[in-house]
Amino acid sequence: MSEQLHDSTLFDSDAGKVEAITEVRREAALLKTGALQNAIFNSANFSSIATDEKGVIQLFNVGAERMLGYAATDVLDKITPADISDPQEVIARAKALSLELGTPITRASKHWSLRPRAASRTSMN
Repeated sequence: MSEQLHDSTLFDSDAGKVEAITEVRREAALLKTGALQNAIFNSANFSSIATDEKGVIQLFNVGAERMLGYAATDVLDKITPADISDPQEVIARAKALSLELGTPITRASKHWSLRPRAASRTSMN
């Protein structure tokens, strides 16, 4: 009986070690994935903007700052893309999409043409 108890204790100990190793590997993979996502998100070559369900900007990366001339701190949790979009370009895009898709597009909320701040236009050229 004592042999069975001893074998069971060893098995439980080994299982605990395997579980701990698996957890460490899982955490390392998550850190690596997070670092990759962060590197992509913070790339200055791409503009990444995301909103919540109400349309308020929640993500505004370095590329968006550089391309549009707005600091993330000025837009996050404060405005919607409509606040920095060119209404005429949105209307033109809605018309183009209507023709392309063969269906009337009355609201182009997911296809924004964002306008840079006036001060940044000269620095972007």
